Amino acid sequence: MRKFLFLAVAAVAALGMMAHGAEAAKRKKAVVVVTPWQSFWGSWGVRDQKLAGSNFVVGAASTGAYFALRNDTTRYPSGFAYGATTIACAAISPIVGTLVVQRELSMREVWVSTSNCVIPVVGGWIANNYFDRHPEWDLAPGQRKK
Repeated sequence: MRKFLFLAVAAVAALGMMAHGAEAAKRKKAVVVVTPWQSFWGSWGVRDQKLAGSNFVVGAASTGAYFALRNDTTRYPSGFAYGATTIACAAISPIVGTLVVQRELSMREVWVSTSNCVIPVVGGWIANNYFDRHPEWDLAPGQRKK
């Protein structure tokens, strides 16, 4: 088992070192308009309704996977189950969100989606309030920090 884990980590590290970004042509930059919700929730969560729906579905699937790992027939500790489902949710949530809204996500949207996986409901609220307090960090897709 240790050899398999070592080989898997080595393969991921090698692929990470080989991957590099390339941009052959200038792309049109997507403009993301973020406006506060006029609802009971205030500034909570993701402000695109399609993205909020995809985050809910991925979070519900992650919760189901957690309880599947913690059932009576398996012997996984709760820390392992939480860690595994959190990592899977954080990896899958931005991918599914990108497919649902069919555009590149802003940094705020990715952080809120990922934070909702780490601390359900409250994590997205914290990340969203962080970006409200630091608007210079909220980069639109294709923008780079100067």
